[in-house]
Amino acid sequence: MLIINSMSKRSLVRAVILSACCSILTLAMVKAQSPSRPIDDFQLPPKSVFDKSMPRYPNLWFYIDARLAENYQTSVKLITENLRTTMRLREAYGPFSNPEGCDFEALIEHLQPWEVREHRALQHSHAFHMRYYYSALERQKLERVKLAGPSGEREYYRFGASVHYEVEHTNPNHADVEICPICGRTGEYADLKGNLVELVHDPLGLELVLTGKIRGEMVRFEDWEQREVSSVEEWKKKFAVQKFSYPAQTGDRNTLRVGVVVIGPK
Repeated sequence: MLIINSMSKRSLVRAVILSACCSILTLAMVKAQSPSRPIDDFQLPPKSVFDKSMPRYPNLWFYIDARLAENYQTSVKLITENLRTTMRLREAYGPFSNPEGCDFEALIEHLQPWEVREHRALQHSHAFHMRYYYSALERQKLERVKLAGPSGEREYYRFGASVHYEVEHTNPNHADVEICPICGRTGEYADLKGNLVELVHDPLGLELVLTGKIRGEMVRFEDWEQREVSSVEEWKKKFAVQKFSYPAQTGDRNTLRVGVVVIGPK
């Protein structure tokens, strides 16, 4: 009987320790997923800074430590070239059919095909599409800001992008299929009322560029190699990278979420 009691006590102790460890781990995960600084720290400019043809506020912002670039153009090139190689983006320069006030754009087509017999007319593959916005900031001398950090203030270059994930451009259903389980008003976005691009396509594009995933699922290129579509997470091999995601839809930020990526010397 004493042995049974002793074993029971040991089991109870182990259970308590395991529970405590799980609680600590859960708290750590929640903390890691939550923004560690308020969005106001980044002094995001108003939408009015950009061309009036830009329909939505840029939902992705890059802040580049000035120690990494000798001037603004170099900082823009640093980000766009790393995105191009990391995600294997195809870049396009004007004239565009629908530029929306951007400087240039980049995209990937033929991702995550949705193929279902019952909706054959609606089936499609997907495209990641990004428009870059930087010249408007430079013209108005808003391309450089100071951000506070543990070691004091530092100078950063910055620019914005509009990223979204949608029905691919060559499909007759481009850009919207509401019932699509990948890019449609489904899952966690099912109950959101309003513009599909602002509420669904934008946050999906942001998720892909920040994590390489769509709705938590890793995205792969549709070819024989099936390589993962990478993300800015890959940059941690070369730079100190911080990623933040904030709820938007306030003021002139007419998109569901705004992401911020800060890079500095490693």
